[in-house]
Amino acid sequence: MFKNKASASKVDEAIAQSVDFELTVADIARRSERRAWWVAGSAVAMSLVLLGGYFYMLPLKEKVPYLVIADAYTGTSTAARLTDDVALQRITTSEAINRSNVAHFVLARESYDLAITNLRDWTTVLTMSSGNVSGGYTNLYSSGNPANPYTLYGKDKAIRVRILSITLIGGGGGEVPKGATVRFQRSVYNKQNGSSAPLDSKIVTMAFTYKSNLAMDEQQRIENPLGFQVTDYRVDTDYASSPPEEVLSNPKPAESMPAMPGAALPPGTDALPGAAGSAQAVAPPAQTAMPTTPPPPGFGAPGAPAPAAPAALPTSANQGTRRR
Repeated sequence: MFKNKASASKVDEAIAQSVDFELTVADIARRSERRAWWVAGSAVAMSLVLLGGYFYMLPLKEKVPYLVIADAYTGTSTAARLTDDVALQRITTSEAINRSNVAHFVLARESYDLAITNLRDWTTVLTMSSGNVSGGYTNLYSSGNPANPYTLYGKDKAIRVRILSITLIGGGGGEVPKGATVRFQRSVYNKQNGSSAPLDSKIVTMAFTYKSNLAMDEQQRIENPLGFQVTDYRVDTDYASSPPEEVLSNPKPAESMPAMPGAALPPGTDALPGAAGSAQAVAPPAQTAMPTTPPPPGFGAPGAPAPAAPAALPTSANQGTRRR
């Protein structure tokens, strides 16, 4: 009887040990599987990180050529990156507007052409400048000034301006720039023979601001919609070497075409004296001055008063500043 009990207890002990062994093996398998999944997940994560780092470092391996352009006359060099046009569009809207207003003012202020000055430039400069700057411009065209462009160049010549560079001053941190430096070259264009001769190179340093409370008429608002105002303007000579003068190769005068038999003259034209049998000259249409902008002094109306610059309107507590 005691032997049977001893054998039964041994059997139970063996069964318990076998069950524990199976549980241990299953637990080890589960742990091993869990460990394998952790290792596989870590390997995948590290692979993704390495792949992202590879793509991040890949542009550094790209060879991008740069084109360095040196001005033969001024010695100024500029570097351009030879990439697609989409990559070069990194200029903000505010910067583009500021550069456009600066270039618009400098071209109107420094250029001279009798027809264009009467038609547009005179109004543009006075609309975009404050009192002291507009006063200097009107004094330039006064009849008593020996450097009056109308006296020096008249109707047959014009001054053309070529802007070389525009550098804005200030404007960091999203603020509006306070000024700009502009380098440009001027040349004298002869309307009679079509030749162009270099005149000089200049550097302009200007300060500007935006005023939204200016009293302007419709024409002035079209020329200066954002209230761009130049408060200080200085022109200095660029002491770089001047470009070589243009040499004309014996320009021939324009020859008249033979007249067509029976051709009628256009209305409002007269025959040239002693030009029988030749084409008739067509008189150019007469230019009429804009009613709101009288011509500058010495442009056919000596002593004509210059139009006043736009005046600032009184601001109230409710008036806000227009967004640019």
